[in-house]
Amino acid sequence: MKSSRRKTLIRNFVIEILIYAVLVVGYFILVLRLLGGVLEGLFEGNLTVYAFVALGLIVAQGALLELVTSFLVSRLGLERVE
Repeated sequence: MKSSRRKTLIRNFVIEILIYAVLVVGYFILVLRLLGGVLEGLFEGNLTVYAFVALGLIVAQGALLELVTSFLVSRLGLERVE
């Protein structure tokens, strides 16, 4: 692999990580504000339901953030190594 290509890939990777980090923090704050009370009530009232809801939120977060990150990376024209 050429040095310039390696530098480009590393730069693109860092940009992608930064985009993902901003989205994760935003998602965390949004869920904490909107669902914090509901999740706390589930945790205290019915731990089994809380576990399934939390798992669903984790899966949804991963899928949604991957879609948004992929869209932004493609719009920015960043190379990706598959």
